[in-house]
Amino acid sequence: MVHDFERLMGKQIEWTHRYHGYARLGRTPERLALLGPAVREYRRTHQVPEWCGVDLLRGWAFYLTRADRHSGGYGLMEGGTDIDEWRAVLDRIASHDDATEADRPPME
Repeated sequence: MVHDFERLMGKQIEWTHRYHGYARLGRTPERLALLGPAVREYRRTHQVPEWCGVDLLRGWAFYLTRADRHSGGYGLMEGGTDIDEWRAVLDRIASHDDATEADRPPME
């Protein structure tokens, strides 16, 4: 039986893959380093910076998904090392004033 967490995570991962971070933010994973200031601030304060725009946030979610996949898929599992950051980024996208319906992740 699939748990609610796994079902929602599946929908969110699918949503994340609809954003083409390599085309919208940086052509390679190394170029996504432009996320660095936001990620550093999050890791210092445990808050997604208010100054992040929708594309940066979508790119951040994209990056977390790609990094998780390439590291074995454990960071975004329930209790994983990146799940709090993931949730914070998705919550910020969902509440962002400039996000369109297509920008917002599934939250239930």
